[in-house]
Parts: sequence; structure tokens; C-alpha cells
Amino acid sequence: MGLSDELSKFIPKGFGKKKKPTAVSGNTDSNSKIKDTADQRTADDPANPPTIEQSAAHNQTAPALEAKDTSDTLAKPELGDSGPPQTNDSDNGDDDSDDEYPVGSHIVMKEHVKTVSALAWDPSGDLLVSGDNGSLVHMWDFSAMDGSYKPTRTLVPFEGQQVRDLRFNRSGTHLLCATSDPRAKLYDSGGHFVCEFKRGDMYVSDMRKTNGHVSGLFAADWNPQSDDVFATASADGTVRIWSCERPRAQDQVLVGKARNAGAVTACRYSGGMGPAAVIAAAQVDGSISLWPANGPYLRPVSRIESAHVRGTETSDIVFAPDGHRFATRGGDDTVKLWDIRRPTSPVATAVLAASHSATSLAFSPSGSQIMVGAPQSVAVLDTGDLSVLRHIPVGGCGNSAGITRVMWHPRVNQVAAAATDGSLSVLYSQTQSMRGATLCAGKRSRRRADDVQVVGQIITPHALPLFRDDDKPAVMSAGKRRREAARGSSKHAPGQPLYGHGKGGNIGINETQHIMKSIIKDTMRDEDPREALLKYAAVAESDPMFVAPAYKKTQDKPIFDNEADDHLPEMKRRK
Repeated sequence: MGLSDELSKFIPKGFGKKKKPTAVSGNTDSNSKIKDTADQRTADDPANPPTIEQSAAHNQTAPALEAKDTSDTLAKPELGDSGPPQTNDSDNGDDDSDDEYPVGSHIVMKEHVKTVSALAWDPSGDLLVSGDNGSLVHMWDFSAMDGSYKPTRTLVPFEGQQVRDLRFNRSGTHLLCATSDPRAKLYDSGGHFVCEFKRGDMYVSDMRKTNGHVSGLFAADWNPQSDDVFATASADGTVRIWSCERPRAQDQVLVGKARNAGAVTACRYSGGMGPAAVIAAAQVDGSISLWPANGPYLRPVSRIESAHVRGTETSDIVFAPDGHRFATRGGDDTVKLWDIRRPTSPVATAVLAASHSATSLAFSPSGSQIMVGAPQSVAVLDTGDLSVLRHIPVGGCGNSAGITRVMWHPRVNQVAAAATDGSLSVLYSQTQSMRGATLCAGKRSRRRADDVQVVGQIITPHALPLFRDDDKPAVMSAGKRRREAARGSSKHAPGQPLYGHGKGGNIGINETQHIMKSIIKDTMRDEDPREALLKYAAVAESDPMFVAPAYKKTQDKPIFDNEADDHLPEMKRRK
């Protein structure tokens, strides 16, 4: 074999996409038989040709037989093939039950000490924000985190105030923070303070007449059609609509019909557009009011009386992706599904115990399931009848901890779950999830300055006897050190005269000042100040210049009693 024959093996014989060879040896007879049968039927009965359904059945049978023969041909190894035979994935029989939910893996972030009461996830899915009952807000940037899972930034909106709600706007540029303080705070995506919204006048009885809330906030939500309009719900019984450009006063005030309805514990915008968009607000009296999202705000378009038990706190309202259905989590341990087109009665009701008063809900991206926080797990409910499909255990939380906040991000397909013990877990799938927690999962922890461990004894060079000064004692008092430092300055050469402008606390001099100072002597310190003043006494009496001439003729002459001191005791005379 020559050199050209060896090179010809590596030279392509053609270009373009090559067609794969198909095994047709096992299909030729079947196709010919089907064709012969059809031709024979036509020849036998020319008046009754085969129908369309019969022809279609014959056409479907041939590819099926071809596919079967092809799979058998591909599955059978050729002679001399040392590799294993090819198999289909369906033959393995391994059905992963977690494929429907992104819960195959998880990371745990334990930085909170108290119960996590608020969660917010930016639209990109790379930044998660959590707040607790101890007034701390931690920002978790997954792209900048490592395997230690430490927050990238910590905020304290109001010292000692519980963080009740956190929300990102539509574009993710601003973070809205609602606490038990009447004032809402606005931050940018980096955690920098932007503005603070005004507190109202607590001495005004009509809540429509004051520019701001007078009691603590419970919830907040952004308008899905705007980046600078949001609504806040407060314990003063009102829902106020604000604009980021006007933090000194709200734009609109929403007050329910009933005066004794109590605090508004939850409010949420629907995701729809146009006249069908609403604002849902739940109050302590158990009612739910639906307001038009674009106004007018004089009265609600619908009010659901006794939606939950009176006197309980409805902790969350969540709208489905279709914008027509919404779910509520009541303080009476119930989850109810509603339809804004028929809000008179709930579509479905489920009884599920709550582990905390701030338990939240989360719809799946498709809107077919609802995730609800439950004791020690996350319950998945079917939106058809709110039946419990399964309980997902959350790794990292304590045995007695309950899940308070749940979020299912539709873009990264990950679930965040916060617990009463302060732990925060992010559940994700190795195959279905993208970005988010997968950016920092498995990263190696960076060594920090305070994590360096010192092994052995560190000796400074001047502590050794070779470099020690025996003239000075080993231990000196503070006063002795100061005197030694002052004395040490005299060992150096005296400073040179400073010419020109002074600097460093020293006053500059020149030659002329030095010569005049040596010629002209300052004798003021040798002169008695009393004698210097008395030499002007005669001149002041004979020729007064200021006030005395105006009263010279009418001024009485003072007469002093010099004998009064003779009658006083010796001690008082001294005084």
C-alpha cells in the first residue's frame, strides 16, 4: 500500500449532509404484500374500491412495520462489534418522581436568626432578598456567592421593626420594603437607599385627608404595568397607591365600605391588563375587596363578605398566571381559590394547618399547582379541587421548623422556601433549572481574612534578647512612655528655621523679623497694669469724653460709708 493510499483514508469523498442508511430489508415484503392486497381487492371488486379509512390504515401499518424492523436491526450488534448494543431510554424503567417539580437538589443559607417573614426574587432570578422579624434584610446575589452561602449585602430599613413584605418592580431595578413602620422604603437593585415615603398625621380621623399611613404596613405590591407605581396596605385600614416620583404624598387612597373592617393584611395586583385588572385587598374582618386597578377608587367593584373567619389575619393573596383566579391563605388554616368573574363563593377550599401567621402561597408557572407553606414541608395543591398532591420536605430546616414563605420563579424554575428557624433553602433541578442557585452550588469557598488559623507562637524580632534594650525596663507605665517619647524628640537635631509661610503648626519668619525682634524690646511684661491704668484717671475726670458729660450737672456725688465694715465680724470683714 503506497503513501497515496494511506492519505486517501483521511480525504473526504463528498460534501454536504450525508443521509443515514436505513434498513429496508425487513420491510420490502410487507409493503409488497400490502400493495398486492390492495390491487387484488380492486381487481376482484372494481365497483367497490377501498375506502379512505382502509387506505389510511394500510398506510399507517407500513411505517409501523418499518419502524419495528429498523429498531430490531439497530439493536442487533454486528459481528465483530465489541461495543454494547444500543438501548432506548424507555427500557431503563427509571422514572424520576421529581421531574415535575424542581426539587432534586437544594442549597441552604443560614444567616437569619429569627423567622424569615418576607421574600423577593428579581425577574432575572439571580438576586434573592429575604427579611426577618428582627429588622434585617439580606441580599443573596447567586452570581457573586461561593460555597459558604453568605449574603452579599445586609440592610436594616428600620431598627427594631419587623420586615413584612419585599417586592421587586417589573424591570428589577428597585426593591420595595414594607415593615411594621408606617413608612415604606425604596432601594435600588444594589441595596442603596433611594427614598422614604411619608408618614401620615395620626391625629386626623379621616384617613382620606392625611398624606400617608398612620399605622404599620402589612403588604406592598407593584403595578405590573408600571415601574414606579405601587400599592401599600396598612393597619390603619387603607390601601394607598404611590408613585416613586412623589414620596411626600400618595396618589390615591382606597377605603373600604365598613368603618370597623380593621387592618388590611394583604393586597395584590392582578396580572391582567385593561378594565379586568383589579387590586385585591383582605381585611381582618374576613372580607376581601376587589378594586379596579386603573380607577375609579371611590368604592370596590366587588366585596366578598366572610371570605375567611372574622378576626383572623389573611396572610397572602396570589393571582394565577391567567389573571382571573386568585388564592388566599387565611389565618383560619384554610386555602381558598376564587374567580374574579364569580366572586360570590370560592371555587375550592382546602384545610391546611399554618406554621406561622406570615405563611404565603405560590402558583406554578403553568398555574396548575399551588405551593403552600406547611409544618416541616411544602404542600403542593391541585388548582382543580385544592387536593394535596404531595408534600415536599425542605432540607436544611429544623425538625420543628415550619415553612413561612414560598416562591416559585418561572424563569429559572427554582423554588425558594423560608422557615421559622431562620433558614432559607433554594430547591432546584439539575436538568430543568437554569442560573439562580446553580451559579453558586458546588463552588469552592473563598478563604477570608478572619478564617486564617494561626499555628504556633509568633515572636516579634524586638522581643528576642538579642534585640532587647537592657537600659529600659520591659514594662513601662503610660506616663513614663509619654515622658520617654517627649524626651526622645530632644535627641534629634534641632529643627531649622522655617522661612516664608508657616506649615505644620510652625510659624515662618524671615530675616527682617529676626533683626527687628532683636532691636526692639517688648517691655510690656515689665510694666504694672494697675499703674498703667491709673495714669489716665486724672485725664478721664477732668475731660470726660463719652457718657459722663451728659449727666455732669445732674449726677449725684457718691458718698461711701467707710465705717460700716467696723461693725462686721472678723470673718465677714475678710470676705
